[in-house]
Amino acid sequence: MGRKNADSDIDVPDQIADELSALDDGSLREAISYAQTLLEERTEPTTQIEEGPGEEIISIKEQDGYTLVTKKQPCAEGCDNCPHGPYLYRVRVEQSPVDGKPKLHWSFLGRVEAGD
Repeated sequence: MGRKNADSDIDVPDQIADELSALDDGSLREAISYAQTLLEERTEPTTQIEEGPGEEIISIKEQDGYTLVTKKQPCAEGCDNCPHGPYLYRVRVEQSPVDGKPKLHWSFLGRVEAGD
């Protein structure tokens, strides 16, 4: 069984609680950042993919190492034919060069016929 913090219902295994309790403030912040990064890396892209304004996601298919997304999307305001598509995208989780955090990277693959 684990150890609960007096102020919360968080249950942590004894060994981890002992290690965390022994850390100084700076090291504890680093441990928190590391744990948050691990959680972000474990998140499947499909849980992060959402429709943007005016978009319509047709399908999401998980592949080995990437996700295929077929969607329709709007163009300029005032277009009578929106949304356009469907278009196919390959979506991968990649590390951002700006802040180092995992981000979705969308690669346009082309137009697909409805039902493909």
